[in-house]
Amino acid sequence: MNIAPFKLERYYTIHEFSAKYPLCNSDCEAMSIKDLLSLEKGAMDKFHDLWLGYTETKGHPDLRKDITTIYSQITPNDLLVCTGAQEPIFLFSQANLALGDEVIVQWPCYQSLQSVPESIGCKVSEWKVKYEDNIPVFDIEDLKKMITSKTKVIYLNTPHNPTGFHFSKEEQTTIVEIARAHNIIIFCDEVYRELEHSPDYTIPAFADAYEHGVSVGVMSKAYGLPGLRIGWIASRNSKILENVAILKEYTTICNAGPSEFLAGIGLRNRDKILERNLRIIHKNLSLFDIFFNKYSDLFSWYRPNAGPIAFVKMNFDRNDAKFAENVLKKQGVLLLPGDIYNFKGFFRIGFGKTAMPKALEQFEAFVIENLVNV
Repeated sequence: MNIAPFKLERYYTIHEFSAKYPLCNSDCEAMSIKDLLSLEKGAMDKFHDLWLGYTETKGHPDLRKDITTIYSQITPNDLLVCTGAQEPIFLFSQANLALGDEVIVQWPCYQSLQSVPESIGCKVSEWKVKYEDNIPVFDIEDLKKMITSKTKVIYLNTPHNPTGFHFSKEEQTTIVEIARAHNIIIFCDEVYRELEHSPDYTIPAFADAYEHGVSVGVMSKAYGLPGLRIGWIASRNSKILENVAILKEYTTICNAGPSEFLAGIGLRNRDKILERNLRIIHKNLSLFDIFFNKYSDLFSWYRPNAGPIAFVKMNFDRNDAKFAENVLKKQGVLLLPGDIYNFKGFFRIGFGKTAMPKALEQFEAFVIENLVNV
């Protein structure tokens, strides 16, 4: 397979664990196994008694039942548990696309949504974001014009990485109607779902909203449990799911039993976890409000209504990759430059971590010394 290097993951491989002040991470605050087990009476003893044999390829029945609680139409048989979100993204494309297929990708994007179809030999069209008064917009009329008789999949991501954009219910309904009229699969990366900043912004999962919808979820982002490496793919289209299941037997085969057990605890107690994470997000967003108001001549941003990330526009003429490099070198602050997404002049920030205020302080120190007092 000939596939492009994953720029974002390469960047994090180099910098994530060495940077002193990460300011761009997209997951929420993690917790210890002890803290997670404390959420459920008797969980500690059950965990210690856990049998370390193989698990079911589709995922433990109890875990699949727990996952269905975040959907309205999905049953345990409509789910396949995978390793993180990367595995279902990769397997879906490999199992359901072929040379010559055409796909549309909401862009900029998490690279595997685009690079995996390209590696298969698909024609990939980019549904590009437009910024109107610093607000990201995905024009549905543009999407309509991109569809051809060969379009097989529309790849979406909402809440969106990296812009922070989130579809409204009306926009979602229109996209589903378009896909249904052309018998197109909608594949939606929904790893930030359930992190709507207000219930008013909640929309259904695409797997619930559309009979050929495919939703990907994970324990890593909204729930802050990336160390479990548990994700899933959900769809009411049994053929799509079976294609993925067959290919999964060539990759991970099954998931780690301890991770599945702990993921179940997280999902059964997700209201508590989400409440904590949203509290962190709201607190951190208020600090970014102050910061970007103070330095509005230097930076512009769209304040998201869902998710833990946002894209910041640089209102000065400087290479975003070089800028991020200088911030890291001089202040130990890790930004994610727009260059990672092939989208120049921006950088991504994250606000789901309790350590974010300290990182923002260090970033402001850099701004004062290198941008204000120059």
